[in-house]
Amino acid sequence: MKSLLKKIISRLSFDSKKNKSLPNIIDSKVQNPSNVDASTTVQFSEITGSVNVGKRCLIHKTRLSGQISIGNNTTINGPGTEFYSIEYPVKIGSFCSIARGTAIQEHNHNINSISTYFIKYRVFGEKYGVDAVSKGGITIGNDVWIGTQSVILTGVTIGDGAVIAANSVVTSDIPPYAIVGGTPARVLKYRFSDDIIQKLLEIEWWNWDLEKIRRNKDLFYGDLTLEKLNQIKD
Repeated sequence: MKSLLKKIISRLSFDSKKNKSLPNIIDSKVQNPSNVDASTTVQFSEITGSVNVGKRCLIHKTRLSGQISIGNNTTINGPGTEFYSIEYPVKIGSFCSIARGTAIQEHNHNINSISTYFIKYRVFGEKYGVDAVSKGGITIGNDVWIGTQSVILTGVTIGDGAVIAANSVVTSDIPPYAIVGGTPARVLKYRFSDDIIQKLLEIEWWNWDLEKIRRNKDLFYGDLTLEKLNQIKD
């Protein structure tokens, strides 16, 4: 009975977070709105657990649950986009573009148990997640583009600047600036030459403040060259 009352109280508390006094949270349920930067917009989404969202992000028709951190200037679009973590964190960098229908899942069903069903939770009343298995947290770097309907599985690290083609299933680590696709995802090509990739990883432009980005406006127009990278303004 006490357990049921706790669930009801928790749900009522969660529903109260649909706070119309927060102009950046629109038709959404956010359990801890103070963990979402005021410059970020959340639309038609549900956020529960220990989720932290940085500056100037857009979260649209997305469900986030668990230990999730999102950097600055990242856009996550739905519908059908869901990120879950139970045991280990999911970390997403800055300036990422994540398309509709993407699933990021830190845990999975246990194929070595007598049943893959979440029977301990559903039948024996144990806490949610006790049935799940995990290979570890998920880390998505900066300036990563994840195409529609992609799946990112437990224990994976995606390097800075990588591109995940639509409908891909990522089961292993992806190098920086690789373009990958397929099930399981494999490297198709790289966005740039080795010397340009090395320079990009050195400058880490995604950590610049907006003033420095604006001073280097030309860097973000047209095809990238090593010459442009060697003319960066401090």
